[in-house]
Amino acid sequence: MKRPDIVRRIAEVIHHIAPDAKTILYGSEARGDARHDSDIDLLILLDEEKLAPERELEIARYLYEVEVETGVIISPMVMLRHVWERFTTPFSINVMKEGVVL
Repeated sequence: MKRPDIVRRIAEVIHHIAPDAKTILYGSEARGDARHDSDIDLLILLDEEKLAPERELEIARYLYEVEVETGVIISPMVMLRHVWERFTTPFSINVMKEGVVL
């Protein structure tokens, strides 16, 4: 499976399990300089009051299935949207600058 197809598959999976989530692709894949062995970095923002560990594990399990299916490592960061919006760190600035919303 080609990398753009993998990214589309990831977006479909996340939409299935968290329809209201905002998913941002960042890192080398978003910049367009990913290699065949690069991971796919994701920020998944949920519109929920609390982030239960079970919810995070559920998302990770579904993404792990995509990893097995494609052989590409997926590195998700799951956060609450209202928490993310209060962040102002070099990391958050970089994600907002180079990130691509899926």
